[in-house]
Amino acid sequence: MYEDLLPHTLPTEAERLDRMSHAHDPDTFATIERLNLPENAHCLDIGAGRGSVAIWLAETLPHAKVIASDLDVSSVKENTLPNIALEEIDLRADELGSELYDLVHCRAVLCFLPTRTEVLSAILKSLKPGGAFVVTEMDFRRVASGPSRFWATFWTAYLEFTASQGWNLEFGATLPGFLANTGFTEIDARHIQPILNLSGNTAGAAEAQTWSLTLATLAPKLIGGGFMAEGMLTEALSIIRNPEAWTAGPGFMVTSARRPMT
Repeated sequence: MYEDLLPHTLPTEAERLDRMSHAHDPDTFATIERLNLPENAHCLDIGAGRGSVAIWLAETLPHAKVIASDLDVSSVKENTLPNIALEEIDLRADELGSELYDLVHCRAVLCFLPTRTEVLSAILKSLKPGGAFVVTEMDFRRVASGPSRFWATFWTAYLEFTASQGWNLEFGATLPGFLANTGFTEIDARHIQPILNLSGNTAGAAEAQTWSLTLATLAPKLIGGGFMAEGMLTEALSIIRNPEAWTAGPGFMVTSARRPMT
C-alpha cells in the first residue's frame, strides 16, 4: 500500500509533502476561490498531509469549520487556529456521513485506492446539496508518450511499477467522466503539466524536488523489483535535478464539481 512505501515517518517525507504543497497549492487555492464558499462553510480535507490546504481554508474562512484528515495526522503542521480539527479517516473503511460538508477536498489520494470509484459515491453523499468537491489526481498519459524516447520509456517503467501496487496514475484523465457518472454536476476540469526545473523558488522547482525525493525513496522497489535498471533511474534523476533543464513532468487533473441541489 502507498502508506507502507511512503509513510509519514520517513525522515524525508515532511520535506516531500511540503514541496508537493508548494507545487500544487496555487492551483488548488484558485479553484476553491472560484466556488464562493459560505463564510461558515464546513470543510473536509482528505489526505491532508502537512495540512497546507486545511490551514489555508481555516485562515481564509475564519468562521468556517475545517477538518484535516489523513490515515496519520501527525504530519499536519502545528497551528493555533481555533477552527481546525484533526481526524484520522481511512476512505477504504470509514463512513463520511451524509450531507455534512460544503466542501470536500483531496489531492493525489484516489489514484492509490482500489475502491477509488466507489469512494466518489461516498464523497457525493457526504456533501450538502450544492456542496463542492475539489480533487486533483495524477494524469500520466502525456508524459508517458514524450517528450523523448528515454523520458517516455522511463515513465512507462514507473507506471508498470505503480500498476503492480494497485495504483492508477492515469486516473486523472478519466476523473471528469467518473464524476459525471457518479452524479456530480458543474464539473470543471483542467489538465496541468508542470515543467520541471530545479532553479529558483517556483512551483516547477518544487515539483522537481517532489519527484526527486519520491523516486529516491522508491529506488529499492523500482530497481529491486526489476522495473528499471539503476542506470535508467540515475539518468532520470539527473534530468530532474538539472537546474538548466526544462522538462515536462507528469500531469495532473485539477477538478471541481458539485452535488446537485435536488
